[in-house]
Amino acid sequence: MEERGFTISHDLYYRLRKEVKESAHTRLNLIASEEFLAQHLERIETLKTVHNELWNNYHVEKNPSKKCQILMQIAEIQQYLSSYYDSTQYVMQQSARINKKKEVNND
Repeated sequence: MEERGFTISHDLYYRLRKEVKESAHTRLNLIASEEFLAQHLERIETLKTVHNELWNNYHVEKNPSKKCQILMQIAEIQQYLSSYYDSTQYVMQQSARINKKKEVNND
């Protein structure tokens, strides 16, 4: 620190270092409790939008071979959607657990 023109005591340095580490942990908790849940929902919505667009394309398409390809893509998306729906309960449980932990820490 002195090389860069800062003079601080060892105690202050280690206290600030500890605060930085704790704030990183707080940020990770924020991501886990709020952003992870939002990202999970956003992915479900995106897959549903793609699913709907594929059905629209299927109904417009005249070529039977391309219609078959679109149906295969729809089936593939349904697998992804199913796994997201299956994991939703876990995501909700984890979010509730983190929020409960956050409430205890704020009290």
